[in-house]
Amino acid sequence: MAYVKLVRPHWFLASTLAAMIGIFQAWASGSSDVLLAVVVIVGVILHHAILETWDELQDYANYREQATGDLAEPATLFSGGSGVLTGRLLTVAQVWRFFGATAAAAVIVLVALIVLAGWPVLLCVAAGVLVMVNYNSLLKLSYRGWGEFANFISFGPIMVCSAYVVMTVGSRDQHSGSPLSLVDEQTLMMSVVMGLFWFGSLHIQEMLDYDEDKAGGKETLVVKFGKEYAARVPAATAVAIVGLVVCLSTQDPGFLIAVPVAILHLCETTLFALRWRDPTYFMRKMTSFFVYRNFVLMSLSFLLSVCLRTLPNAASGAGLMSIALLTAVSSLPALAFLSSNGVFGLSRRQRVTT
Repeated sequence: MAYVKLVRPHWFLASTLAAMIGIFQAWASGSSDVLLAVVVIVGVILHHAILETWDELQDYANYREQATGDLAEPATLFSGGSGVLTGRLLTVAQVWRFFGATAAAAVIVLVALIVLAGWPVLLCVAAGVLVMVNYNSLLKLSYRGWGEFANFISFGPIMVCSAYVVMTVGSRDQHSGSPLSLVDEQTLMMSVVMGLFWFGSLHIQEMLDYDEDKAGGKETLVVKFGKEYAARVPAATAVAIVGLVVCLSTQDPGFLIAVPVAILHLCETTLFALRWRDPTYFMRKMTSFFVYRNFVLMSLSFLLSVCLRTLPNAASGAGLMSIALLTAVSSLPALAFLSSNGVFGLSRRQRVTT
């Protein structure tokens, strides 16, 4: 269980659903390869596990090494790291060995992707690795006020567009020019919507980590500009999300499904900006993590909009249903973990630590 705790599986939906948006969008454009889609999702899950493990190792080395005991159980599932090193559940050597094993598995998947889709896959992988190694090490983006932007890029444009590019390149016998030229405006707009969710989400998460980050010299935007600023950012990003979703809806009425989710998110983030000083309200919103829930709802809305456009085509319907099944299967572990901890209101048991 310590290794499960290490990779923080409750975050996996952030990667798998974002990648699924790219896969579904590529499918709607005629790029239908179920095997390639499965390999992409396996690669995404491994990448996320590697990212979480790397993040744990770097934060521990940078400032958490002196903390013990109480940090084995962070205040919420979404803050304070996994707690496996600060709580002495695993040693640094064990975590490094796990990192190596996971990276080796990822290399095998990468080879499979190259075989199925060609060398352009490396461009997508390089983008993700570049952000990962500079997030808490090398450039230390998260320590210089750039971590929030890195999350925006990683869980938005990189994840969505990379999945789209890999699926599109893999379905074509020949491709000339930059793989980025394959990304259409609609896919890019959806990726920005997903990224904006995480940009706002990380501000809320870092409000709870404020004291720890400040003491450890981690200059997040929340540490730099304060909690008042952080409480307003999700509402500001929600306004942009509503604008983008409405714009998508004018291009394709199928996206009207996503409008209620965008409005719900705007209402909740606005209320949060007004009431965050109430400690009871703040912790209730943190443990339910409403931004993550809205991210999931928006992802499902985007996926459903693609299904409505594509399923009438009998030739692609069966394959798309296979991809829909893949979406459900890849999401089950994260949903089960969230349910067992009472997040999203999926269980009566809530874990609140103040």
